[in-house]
Amino acid sequence: MTGRRSTSTDADSNSVSGSGSDGAHHALDPGRRRMLATGGVVGLGAWVAPQILSTTAAAAQTIPPGQGLFVAVGGGVLGWRSVDNGAAWIASTTTFNGVPYSVATDGAGNWVAGGSGDLAWYSTDDAITWTAATSAPNSAAFSIATDGAGTWVAVGSGGSLAWRSTDNGATWTAATIPPNGAVNGVATDGAGNWVAIGALGSRAWRSVDNGATWTAAAIPPNGAVNGVATDGAGNWVAVGGNGSRAWSSTDVGATWTAATIQPNGSPYAVATDGAGNWVAVGFSGPGAWRSVDNGTTWIAATTPPDDVGNAVATDASGRWVAVGFSGSLAWRSVDNGATWIGATTPPGGGGRSVAAARLLP
Repeated sequence: MTGRRSTSTDADSNSVSGSGSDGAHHALDPGRRRMLATGGVVGLGAWVAPQILSTTAAAAQTIPPGQGLFVAVGGGVLGWRSVDNGAAWIASTTTFNGVPYSVATDGAGNWVAGGSGDLAWYSTDDAITWTAATSAPNSAAFSIATDGAGTWVAVGSGGSLAWRSTDNGATWTAATIPPNGAVNGVATDGAGNWVAIGALGSRAWRSVDNGATWTAAAIPPNGAVNGVATDGAGNWVAVGGNGSRAWSSTDVGATWTAATIQPNGSPYAVATDGAGNWVAVGFSGPGAWRSVDNGTTWIAATTPPDDVGNAVATDASGRWVAVGFSGSLAWRSVDNGATWIGATTPPGGGGRSVAAARLLP
């Protein structure tokens, strides 16, 4: 597989416009507080704990309070947006010069994507239009995360392996001490701690300087790792396709412990709502699993997606969206991953990565 997954978090929002399932552009109110979450790309994933990002006075808006904006990429040269929690999707108005593998948002109208072709893109209008980075990573980014304070980190399997941006994805610089192996996913708790995971080398790394330098985990996962997530409260969970298939860490990725009841399949990505619910999607077995004990034990979805899920995200309000390349291409769950239904109007070509932002009442 060529692609992987993504993440997000940030500051006060500005008035932007978005498009609904009817194709019309809808204003996203700058006065609403925004919360965000994200999921990953094929074989790699990352997510950041949801945060309330703005507290200015409420005002009228087209997208109702509490409604989620989900953005998916990776099914081709278009990005896709949903303002009805993944039921219907509409294409962005500009195309990518390449295929994006990952997408992330800061919850303040800024979105960043990485992939082939131009290698990196950014959007300042909630993913309606995209602009190529003027100084991109020197290889495709499989996963992207942001701390919500202006720093974005991207990781991949080629070039410098890890890059940073402090201007919302317009320019990127390579890590001075990168991970010692190909990287599939990255996540941050928004408090200065970053964790990256992969299938080669040390398989897990930590950074405390916003991705400039990386240190290998002392006790890494015992298998290839595809995705990672954190709840922002000290719990980190990683998933993968072999070994124990799921691991947890409570020391910012320094050491990892295998799940006692593993997913009965091969997860690609994992996300959490920050309230004790963790959801993973992937292939083989049921294709979707959930955990309510910070990744120690996993149970299969009772009604899973009808095909392989590449990425998963949540708006941290009980709504989850997964995307893939086949079957219904996109699925939704309103019971923390127990049951899934296909999108009524799916994103064309499906998706490798998905991210979410939400306006709060």
